[in-house]
Amino acid sequence: MKTGTLYVVGTPIGHPDDISLRAIETLKRVDFIACEERKIARRLLHRHGIEKDLVEINEHTEREAADQLILDLAMGKSVALISDCGMPIFADPGTHLLNEALDTGIPVTVIPGPTSLTTALAVSGFDAHRFYFYGFLSPKRPERKRELQRLRTFDAPLVFLDAPYRLVQVLEDLVSTFGGGRPATVAADLTLKFEEVRRGTLRQLLDHYATHTRKREFVIIVGPDTRSSH
Repeated sequence: MKTGTLYVVGTPIGHPDDISLRAIETLKRVDFIACEERKIARRLLHRHGIEKDLVEINEHTEREAADQLILDLAMGKSVALISDCGMPIFADPGTHLLNEALDTGIPVTVIPGPTSLTTALAVSGFDAHRFYFYGFLSPKRPERKRELQRLRTFDAPLVFLDAPYRLVQVLEDLVSTFGGGRPATVAADLTLKFEEVRRGTLRQLLDHYATHTRKREFVIIVGPDTRSSH
């Protein structure tokens, strides 16, 4: 029996209409959609007139759900893997499912879509020919500071993601480790109505967001260490 195909499908990072025609076609055609959270996935699918069986894949369910999906794929079913936003696998669940598919010879096809990383870099003002994507820092402050200490003299832009409620904490640690004068950009709620891209020094950004504490999805880009921090 011919095996099915696992489609890794990029979805919008914010605005629900930032999705490709090919992604919509694929989501309509597959037998199952593996998603992070059903509620978020259903909202996107409803927007585009898609009704499908959903299988949650997150840090709690991934291994068990992946095993069943691999069996479905082996029996000829097709599966689309999506995340809550952006490209799956990219700082999101799904790696176990992808590796199991690759290891068992199941075809994998990527349907590319937007990512907060490249979107933020495009408007950051920094030279993005070379950069270092660190992703999520440790949620524990002592470990987070040790991570930042190892990165403070890096000579290319550094890109960080974190939980929406941790923006001020991360900025505080960046100021204490890198110095308040280091240039940086915070890109928040990209592509949405309240999108904000703010550039300045780390100190200026901390002062702003310490008094504007609404939770928001964000990317922090810190410029290279090309001048003295203070």
